[in-house]
Amino acid sequence: MIKKTALALAAISAGVSAQAAEAAKSDLSVTVDISYVSDYVFRGVQLDNASIQPSIEAAYGDFYAGAWHSDGLSSNNGSETDLYAGYGYKLNDQIKLDAGVTRYTYNGGSNGDTTEAYVGASANVLLSPSLYYYHDFDLEVNTLEASVGYSLPIDAIKASLDLSGKLGNVSSSGQDYTYGVVGASVPYKLSETATLTVGVDYVINDSQTIANFGGGDDDIIVAKAGLSIGF
Repeated sequence: MIKKTALALAAISAGVSAQAAEAAKSDLSVTVDISYVSDYVFRGVQLDNASIQPSIEAAYGDFYAGAWHSDGLSSNNGSETDLYAGYGYKLNDQIKLDAGVTRYTYNGGSNGDTTEAYVGASANVLLSPSLYYYHDFDLEVNTLEASVGYSLPIDAIKASLDLSGKLGNVSSSGQDYTYGVVGASVPYKLSETATLTVGVDYVINDSQTIANFGGGDDDIIVAKAGLSIGF
């Protein structure tokens, strides 16, 4: 009787453990992405020419963390690796809040590395609007960025046309510049876990103003393609 009870308890325990493991597995997701861009543009400023940009992100519940890297294909500007972590909280069915921190590192680590915190909110309504505020502690730079997006189904190829727009302002030491980005992309599902995306962005800024922030070109067209795999 004791032996049978022990076996029954062991079976129940094993079942509960399996269910817990399965639940934990379902709560954890990992996404790996590798992208090509014809120009590396960050907040309206062109930082490099054609670049390869791999990334990986893990999410567990409302927490997420990841690493993003950029390497120029034909320049000597070096490489950049960004490490980030954050927490997203659903205020209700429409509003989601987000906060986190990013560490920008260059060429494997240098005196130019910086740390930035961010907070933002997004709405699950028409045009999917979002608003984010970023503060770089080392450069003492503040950025405010608003974005919208809209997706149109393309039933013929079982894909969609995703349209997006961003408007941002970067300020530091009494100087600032404004940038805008309009984009279009087509994500195509290769399988249940893999998505191929191609697209183009048109970046608008003022070359005279952003010269103080390391930029030069005022209008930039960026072609991009990427493969994303989720687990």
